[in-house]
Amino acid sequence: MLDLILREAARTFLDLAPIVLILGLFSARFLTRDRALMRRVLIGGLHLAVGLTLFRIGLDGALLPLAGDLARGLAAALLADPHWPQVLAVTGFAVAIGATAALIEPTLVATADRVRDLTGGTVRPIVLRIAVALGFGLGLGLAGLRLVWGLPLAMVLVPVVALLVLLAAFAPRALVPLALDSGAVATSVVTVPIIAAYGVVVADTLPGRSGLADGFGMIVLAMICSGISVLTAAIMTERMRRRAPGARDDERGKS
Repeated sequence: MLDLILREAARTFLDLAPIVLILGLFSARFLTRDRALMRRVLIGGLHLAVGLTLFRIGLDGALLPLAGDLARGLAAALLADPHWPQVLAVTGFAVAIGATAALIEPTLVATADRVRDLTGGTVRPIVLRIAVALGFGLGLGLAGLRLVWGLPLAMVLVPVVALLVLLAAFAPRALVPLALDSGAVATSVVTVPIIAAYGVVVADTLPGRSGLADGFGMIVLAMICSGISVLTAAIMTERMRRRAPGARDDERGKS
């Protein structure tokens, strides 16, 4: 166990070293020397390194093997009985694991809190997280169907992108950039390893599939569908606001 902790700690140190070096160089050049700030930064960096190390140990030791074994079992059941119930099981697992992983993604949690501060509480963090998670799960389910049926990525990707562009034209302008970035925010330390494990395992289990050619390409669909989900929620919220009695009275008063 000690060897595992030391190995993961070394990996974490190497991963964090470039950004720590860059931030340190720019801080030394452009920021004033504030001992309290530097002490807070050092303590925060230590917490980050320890937390990330423990998180990676837990991810590699529990979540990834469990997700891979479940995906392998579902794909094997699909081979034995290639009918709709098994297809729904494979894709339903993708929807569930994608949505729940996105919901607890640390970067999404932090971004949602920041958006709340920037909008003065208009956009609630839990609403944004749920919208992103639902879109992420549906996108991963769509990717699962593509994987099961062996469809080319472009056949699924083009209509999804077209829908995203269409919704962006009708959504509140201020929320379009947030929607486009939401999928990228949700793809980080939790979601990406789990999605990769699911896609590669299912592709390797199903005949005629390639872990490289078919197991990947799932994340981009999940990202785009997250944007679609946020745009849809923004459009619906805006229309409900306009239909509210108080909003109609305000519009009449302005006219």
